[in-house]
Amino acid sequence: MAMAFEVLNKLKWKGGLERCEIVILHRGVPGDRKAIPGSHVTGLDRHYFWYEERGRETTIPLHRIREIRLKKEKDGLDKPAQAVGLEWEALWKREEKPKKRD
Repeated sequence: MAMAFEVLNKLKWKGGLERCEIVILHRGVPGDRKAIPGSHVTGLDRHYFWYEERGRETTIPLHRIREIRLKKEKDGLDKPAQAVGLEWEALWKREEKPKKRD
């Protein structure tokens, strides 16, 4: 399986980063997850990515990424315009380790 860096790097250089969403571990919010639009990403290297939100740039370690999703348009050829929407395709997902029992 590809690493999160490889998936993001490919999206960055081949196009598609603006159509993706990066789900990170973010303690303190409901569900401990936060979705970051790919269009907010300002930088990427092998250990971190940076994104801007409300005029502030934030650094996130890549090990906090839980999922990378890509927006896919639903086929709307035979459907009315209001029925056509967006759905997500998981490009990469971190395998969760089973929780230890006491």
